[in-house]
Amino acid sequence: MKKSTGNMYPFISHTWNPVRGKCPYECVYCYAGRWGELTPLRLDEKVLNEKLGENNFIFICSGCDLFNPAVPDEWISKVILQTKKHEKNQYLLHTKNPERALAWEQNLSENYVLCVTLESDRVEWGTISKAPPISKRVEALAKWNRRKMVTVEPIMKFNFPAPYFADLIRACNPEQINIGAATGKVKPPEPKAADVESFINYLGRFSKVFLKKNLRRIYPGKGKPC
Repeated sequence: MKKSTGNMYPFISHTWNPVRGKCPYECVYCYAGRWGELTPLRLDEKVLNEKLGENNFIFICSGCDLFNPAVPDEWISKVILQTKKHEKNQYLLHTKNPERALAWEQNLSENYVLCVTLESDRVEWGTISKAPPISKRVEALAKWNRRKMVTVEPIMKFNFPAPYFADLIRACNPEQINIGAATGKVKPPEPKAADVESFINYLGRFSKVFLKKNLRRIYPGKGKPC
């Protein structure tokens, strides 16, 4: 377990990566590309058995996706079992495959937050990643009945007017929406600052909105991030 640094959510205190290696989604914008060629996915038993302390907010598998189809059920169960030994923490489960996460929902308490990445509502961007399409992610996240967030990162060009994309997110009923820009070597098609502002204003009508610092590259905004 490592203390949170860099372009991370400020509410996250630590990252913990018991499952590590190359993410099979191969998103072209992924910051992990700067690390060079990664090894295949594996369960690191040493990291798995680390003490996770208490009163921490831990991002589980920040370097890959725990619910990727290539991750065996056994690994997911072991990861969740280890977190249950440290119930005084909060845990962030960040995924682009919420449909698979639904199978574990009943085993989780309110200490766990499911966060799903939704980059855009434009279907033509589907070739930028091997992850499930946005429509599938939205459909599955809407079924999640516990705590949940949405992250729009990297934000990409979306259908205009902004409410079209925002209403998809609204249907998921997230407690918070995080918005950030690409930080990898490859930059996807990005919206104009005025479109981002319109999008943020609409989202703010129904949910808390947090702007990551990296969003300032394409949207200076007004003052500090939310």
